[in-house]
Amino acid sequence: MDELTQKFFEALLRTQFLPPERMMAYQRGLLEKLVRHTRAQVPFYRDSGRLDVLFRSDGRVDWERWDEIAILTRSEAQANCDQLYAETLPPDCGDIVSGLTSGSTGKPLAFRINGIMAAAGSAVLERGLVWAGMSETPTLAWLLNPREDEGQYPYGTVYRTRIRGGEREIHQLAVRTPLEQQGQWLARLRPTIVMGYPGALALLARNLPRELDDHAFRLAVCIGEVAGEATRAAIEQGFHCPTIDVYSGSEFGIVAVEDRANRRLFVSEETMLVEFKPQADIAGNGERLVELIVTPFYNYAMPLIRYSTGDLAVVDDGPAPDDRMQRRLVRIVGRARDLFILPSGRRWWPQVIGTRPVAEYLSFEQIQYAQTARGQIELRFVSQAAQPLRNAPELLAKLRAAVPEPVEFAFRQVPAIARQPSGKYKDYVCEIED
Repeated sequence: MDELTQKFFEALLRTQFLPPERMMAYQRGLLEKLVRHTRAQVPFYRDSGRLDVLFRSDGRVDWERWDEIAILTRSEAQANCDQLYAETLPPDCGDIVSGLTSGSTGKPLAFRINGIMAAAGSAVLERGLVWAGMSETPTLAWLLNPREDEGQYPYGTVYRTRIRGGEREIHQLAVRTPLEQQGQWLARLRPTIVMGYPGALALLARNLPRELDDHAFRLAVCIGEVAGEATRAAIEQGFHCPTIDVYSGSEFGIVAVEDRANRRLFVSEETMLVEFKPQADIAGNGERLVELIVTPFYNYAMPLIRYSTGDLAVVDDGPAPDDRMQRRLVRIVGRARDLFILPSGRRWWPQVIGTRPVAEYLSFEQIQYAQTARGQIELRFVSQAAQPLRNAPELLAKLRAAVPEPVEFAFRQVPAIARQPSGKYKDYVCEIED
């Protein structure tokens, strides 16, 4: 797929400058091919008539009725995954790969993707590496949650690709590998780029072996979970390099990649349709919060039309920083299910509490906010300090002031913050029923 990825990449360098009206025409050409295939070849859509509203009596597509297509939720996709698999595919789709999502919603989704979707996603990431000033031949070390037979210590799994005229090695290691062995693996590879879940990268950054003291990492790529400011600061301090954020999902691909120069994530308009569904001002600070609805253009093996996992983001409504025309996100803030429930029953986005101010009063290696009752939030932390908490009353006052309704905070020192089934860490977790 290297040749196809290169072609996608070259096209992306041109299409990023398309004005909105031309981008819309570009997207609709890809969408029409996808929805006609889906309506004919995917039982879930064909048998339900879910896409029929989009087609006029003469068979032409009525784009004005796109919003009438029902949104496909994650739970709906999980319940109907077998019916979402296409019976036949166009001949140019490439090989089909099956997988399971991380299960961070409590239940994994069995998905399929085809080769052209994977090639398009690789090209989108490559464009992000160009924005970050990376050369064509970096060595990339990726900590991820692979299949059981892949990514095992001490060597992990190695892939070799060719892009931008240069040879590249991509080394993968299972993120559940013990921390000391992760460090040894990096010390042996001495890669240019390190990539992985930001929570896991931050923990590794605090525990790098001395053999890497003289090594110059160029970039850390945060992917697979929300990358908070404090987490990114820990990664950058430990690896001595900048970070970029990538928003993606196993079943739908890369949605947006950050350009470090302006700290904004640029939406991959050329590979998927991304819709912004407005949300109430949950954060309480005036930012435009939206739920992201995605339709990947190139996955004919398992088409996801107007698909939502409940991911929320803050939109950048300011002027474009340059001639690129993609819409931009300030940040991904997480998922609707991670909202806290205040005593009144109102849902509230807890990230406004923050972790960086807490560092003035608490020495910690890891931290997590857990809502254990409507009026109770527990601050869990891992610390090696003999007396980690300083001036608890002042810290409590600051924490209470950050919450719009009266709640109590409790501090609990723990030996470790539990991982999710995927190997990810969560900074904010709601442990109560609605």
